[in-house]
Amino acid sequence: MDIRQLECFVAVAEELHFRKAGERLGLSQPALSERVSALEHELGAKLLFRTTRQVSLTQAGSEFFQDAKRILTDIERSVSNVIHTAESDLHHVRVSGVDEAMSIFLPKTLLAFRQTDPNAHVQILEISSSGQHSQELIAHRTDVAFVRTAQEDEFITSELLHRQPIVVVIADTNPLSRSPSLSISDIAEQPIIGYPKHARPILHKALLNAFQQIDSQPNIVCEIIDKCTLLQFVAHGIGIALAPEWVKNITPPGVSIVPFEPCENLIDLYLAFRKSGNSETVKRFIRTVRKTTV
Repeated sequence: MDIRQLECFVAVAEELHFRKAGERLGLSQPALSERVSALEHELGAKLLFRTTRQVSLTQAGSEFFQDAKRILTDIERSVSNVIHTAESDLHHVRVSGVDEAMSIFLPKTLLAFRQTDPNAHVQILEISSSGQHSQELIAHRTDVAFVRTAQEDEFITSELLHRQPIVVVIADTNPLSRSPSLSISDIAEQPIIGYPKHARPILHKALLNAFQQIDSQPNIVCEIIDKCTLLQFVAHGIGIALAPEWVKNITPPGVSIVPFEPCENLIDLYLAFRKSGNSETVKRFIRTVRKTTV
């Protein structure tokens, strides 16, 4: 059974006339009759009563007619949906990224992108794990990702956008906030607001490695994922924290940013995307990111 057989039967059932149905489908009457007969043979049931004067539906044919129309309608709708989705994807960009990208880089990138693609739709997905970003790229659930670690395999690639130092985030009421810089020894006795390993692995590791250098353990009073929440905790004197330098752009009143020594403590930001299969809209978005982050 194929779609064309269903179309032939539905046309005959609606016209109740083989010649008219054939003209409607662009088929000769014998060819149309042959296809309907083949359908009846496959079903093992008569669908039509045929005489020299008229054509009518059998009981089985009447019931099958409703099902066949519904099947053809569903197929037509599905094809239309696929075409619509494919056309929409040509002007659609799905972007995922870590918090810095969402807060600092993406707004100015979107403003520049709208100058070249004013009708493009950009969907934003915020994810903290770089590993999850790569999975979303491979699965075609996102097109471009801002991540903390380099991504390179047979499917995806990445480009380094910039590097920034880690800083100490500290309440103004803390005497250490007036220091020109702070080392791990300077903050060894301070209560620390840390990060869960699964959500912020780079900062989590940076904190532990720094304390290992002085053969000590940090006094972690709590762990927080969201940077805005962390800054509020710092402002209220709950503890100090290590954070990427970009947080100075969202620091609330009562919080100071102090350089953290040594300066080789750096946080990277990469742009990751699939190596092939990207639409022209996605390619233009990638070019826009490169221009706006120089």
